[in-house]
Amino acid sequence: MQKRLSPQPGGLWLVTGSAILWGTIGVATQAIYNTDTTSSLFINLARMLIATPVLLAACWRVVGPQMFHIRRRDLLIMLLTGTLLATSHAAYFAAIRYTGVTIATLLTICIAPVVVTGGSVLLKLERLTAQVMVALVCALIGSVLLVGFHAPEGSGYDLALGTFFSLVAAVTYASMIIGGRFLAAGYHPLQVTAISFGAGALVLVLVNLAAGTVSVHSAQGWLLLVYLGLVPSALAYWLFQMGLRSVSATAASIVSMLDPLVAALLAWALFGETLAVTGIIGAALLILGIFLLSVDRRRLRPHVQSK
Repeated sequence: MQKRLSPQPGGLWLVTGSAILWGTIGVATQAIYNTDTTSSLFINLARMLIATPVLLAACWRVVGPQMFHIRRRDLLIMLLTGTLLATSHAAYFAAIRYTGVTIATLLTICIAPVVVTGGSVLLKLERLTAQVMVALVCALIGSVLLVGFHAPEGSGYDLALGTFFSLVAAVTYASMIIGGRFLAAGYHPLQVTAISFGAGALVLVLVNLAAGTVSVHSAQGWLLLVYLGLVPSALAYWLFQMGLRSVSATAASIVSMLDPLVAALLAWALFGETLAVTGIIGAALLILGIFLLSVDRRRLRPHVQSK
């Protein structure tokens, strides 16, 4: 039987670090679009193909032959989480095509933590406290104010179809987090992340073959892809999986909502984009939610049933 690993301290800050790194994805992707002609599907495929061999090599170096000692049920969960991750990425970018960035982002980041919370409680992975619920509400309202809720301009949008893809993105992302919680205590974070990424890369290969591949051609574009593969993909998801050892799925999903805040700050610093007063209030509410989680340390850890 796989040896259970002890929870690591500072899990909340590991998850926070991963959310901050995820917040750089939008800026790096926009930089690729500014210098190259490619598709979002290829960008997601490339970053997972870059991340997967690095994660596998790191896992072999750290875990050794033990990396292949996985129970069949747990291997299926790892493959499923990777598939869910790839599906979430593909569905999110499909949602952007039909609703625009604002609505797709808002629906995805707000629905995911609600699904995580409900699923975790139903599966008895954790118990909720009033403080965590307040943190969730603050984060949800903060995200709405930060992202905004404006109807997309222009023609060719299909809000019903876009909403459907946003729901798929949110539910698959939330399911990926819950699946990661099942594995966090029993396997090394690199082990879970490497195998999940391998499965996700295979799914995205099939999706790109079906949709058509539009590759990056410039050297700058490939350098940015290497960054996307190594930092906000391999490193960020490794940190996230490490944080799940000692942080509940609900807390992790709430902290993940820092992603649009980091993206907004980077867009302000690098591209001169402005943040409205409502956005500033939303950012403050998001930070308040994270603060409430940080001071509720007794409830950060998931409820563990005796076996």
